[in-house]
Amino acid sequence: MAKYEARAPRGDRPLVVLGISDVVVLEGETDVPVTVHEVSAWGRWVREVAIPDAAVRSIHRLSEKYEIVWASEWGHNAHTAFAAALELPEEPWPFLPVQFDKLDAIRAYAGGLPWAWIDGPVVDLHDPGLVEDGVVVRVDPRRGLDGVDLDAVEEALAQLIVARERAGKEEA
Repeated sequence: MAKYEARAPRGDRPLVVLGISDVVVLEGETDVPVTVHEVSAWGRWVREVAIPDAAVRSIHRLSEKYEIVWASEWGHNAHTAFAAALELPEEPWPFLPVQFDKLDAIRAYAGGLPWAWIDGPVVDLHDPGLVEDGVVVRVDPRRGLDGVDLDAVEEALAQLIVARERAGKEEA
């Protein structure tokens, strides 16, 4: 995947960047109902994963307003492997080929688009510090996406959009 370049964002909607581990796939003890799914990419391998029951509804809600981008260790397998379990569209969502220290890759990919990044608590090798150009949501690994307040994510993105519009008017 060294030569892979993610399809450019459409540019008409904010981005939501999703991790897989701790977000869609929960390991260990959970605090939410999960269903074990058998996932595979192109039939080359099979793995059983526990997915929060509410993940399908949450992902569908997010995809109605935002462009979804994967950023996980699942790389190019993410969409294909989880398509059936998460009822994903046939056309794969883009992915960022990065496993750790994702923030720079997300910023570069987003360009000037508003973005939210929803991921597990341990995905960076260092503290990214204060993030003001996007919305970072760290999930509880016992709840995953089921524990994310999507209303709060939407509100934070809306505030980010308003702030960018104000800044643009002040520069003009």
